[in-house]
Amino acid sequence: MTSGLPDNADTTQNRPKPVAPTSLRGRLVAGVLLIIPLAVTAILIRYVYSAALIFGTQVVNWIHLGITWINTGNVQNVTPFIDPKSPGWYYKVMAVALTICLLYMLGWLGTNVVGRRIIEAFEFLLEKIPLVDTVYGAMKRMVHALSGVGKDEKDQRVVLVDFPHEHMKAIAFMTNTLEDLNSGQKMATVYVPTTPNPTSGYMEIVPVDRITLTDWTMEEALSMILSGGATAPPSVRLEPHGKPAPTDPTAVKNTPKSKRNG
Repeated sequence: MTSGLPDNADTTQNRPKPVAPTSLRGRLVAGVLLIIPLAVTAILIRYVYSAALIFGTQVVNWIHLGITWINTGNVQNVTPFIDPKSPGWYYKVMAVALTICLLYMLGWLGTNVVGRRIIEAFEFLLEKIPLVDTVYGAMKRMVHALSGVGKDEKDQRVVLVDFPHEHMKAIAFMTNTLEDLNSGQKMATVYVPTTPNPTSGYMEIVPVDRITLTDWTMEEALSMILSGGATAPPSVRLEPHGKPAPTDPTAVKNTPKSKRNG
């Protein structure tokens, strides 16, 4: 049965428009939904600020002790220059600004030859300390794997894996590849983050032919995870099972980007 309307007829005007909540409960729910993103953002900013304040405060106090030692040769009974509980806002601004400057300098050192050699010498010393070398090395490799630092594009991919069973897909980050010496089968290590906290998740080892490639960027994937999928793009280009494995450079570099909005 036909509706009597032309195929190109605009029926959006006939759709019911959303009605703003008028009841007490509806407005409370709307207020909660509005404040949740602001609260989460404020908590994150406060956490970053607190970490920068604590670190910067210690650095400024060390500098203060060094200047005192240079001037007097004695640093005993020297009161801290900055107290984290001090009401002086200018001290806290100085500590946070110093932290930002130090991070910038570390980033600058890591991008030039001399700086990299200094960092490598420091890491060499860390590798000589039991337990510290294990923790530091693991965290360094994890950060590099997720950020793509020092790796080819093919080694850092946003993929889909069968999780928690084969009829469902989960976003994962492929962090490494390995080979089964007995069968020669290519395997991949993937990190499956949880929503809305991507810092917790699961590490799995799966055959590469069970991995579905995507054309999502790391930023798009993290945005989807944090929002519970609300920011997912309208389309995605997938490479189904049986296509070239992620270990093949052409499987990544020749995967075209999907068309976004517009």
